[in-house]
Amino acid sequence: MGNGNKAEMLIAICAVITSVVALFIGWDQARLMRLQQRADVWPILQITHQTDINSDMVSYAVEFRNAGVGPALIEAHYILIPGRRGSASFGELVDYSIPESFGAPFLATASIDGRVIRQGDFLLPISANWPATEETTAGLQERVKQFVSGELEPAVVFSCFCSILEECWISSTLQHQSRPQPVKSCSALERDAKDLLAEYGS
Repeated sequence: MGNGNKAEMLIAICAVITSVVALFIGWDQARLMRLQQRADVWPILQITHQTDINSDMVSYAVEFRNAGVGPALIEAHYILIPGRRGSASFGELVDYSIPESFGAPFLATASIDGRVIRQGDFLLPISANWPATEETTAGLQERVKQFVSGELEPAVVFSCFCSILEECWISSTLQHQSRPQPVKSCSALERDAKDLLAEYGS
């Protein structure tokens, strides 16, 4: 093989290597761009039980707050009350969480499924209020202690939500679930909720 052929072969090999390197760089840049896009629209839904006691009212509410950086599209929710089958309503959740002696509350409700929560915003699917008396104040404080100590098993609220890129997660009020659990879709929320309960439930 002459020197000319060797040079041509070397040039061809270098061209192939250059093409492979360029292809890898392009793929890596595209991957980083996709990761950046996901990070720019990543919602983080936080669900919490809220109680409040002041001079006029005592209250209990469930809060859905988006602590992420993109809108959270709420697809479905599931409420698991100990000793009951299937998903409960938010009204049943109040009945379970608050002593019967409180009587009927002043209720404010809002639909949650199909709603969009913007970054930093929140929704209260239910808020229950009672006049502040010695009985309701002491009763709410005692009920919170019972749930915190484990004397009573708390109900658990699950919600499946998605980003605008159609990536979905499940959040809950489970104490040990520190971050949303990624899922392929929200179509099997009941099954996924029970799996999360088995994994993170105390």
